[in-house]
Amino acid sequence: MPPYYVAPEQLMQDKAEYAKKGIAKGRSIIAMEYVGGVLLIADNPAASLCKISEIYDRIAFCGAGKYSEFESLRKAGIRHADLKGYMYSREDVSGRSLA
Repeated sequence: MPPYYVAPEQLMQDKAEYAKKGIAKGRSIIAMEYVGGVLLIADNPAASLCKISEIYDRIAFCGAGKYSEFESLRKAGIRHADLKGYMYSREDVSGRSLA
C-alpha cells in the first residue's frame, strides 16, 4: 500500500481548523484589568475542572476548549516557569517567556 502524501500547508490548515473548533466548543473566559489588579472570570459548570489557575508568581493561566489539551499546556507552563525561576531568578519568569 503506497504512503499517502499530504501537503504541509494542508496539514497546518487542518490543525488550525481542529483547534478553532475545539476552542469554539469551550466556554468563555473574561480577563479584565482594574485599579486593584486583574480579574479573571470563567464559566465552569463542573466543579472538578479548574479553568483558571496560577502557573507561577503572579502569572495566571486560563483554558478554553478541551480540558485534556489545556491541562497539558498548564502543566508544561508550570514546569518551564519552575525551571527558569530556579536556574535564574523569579523575576526572569514572565508571561512572554511562557508564550
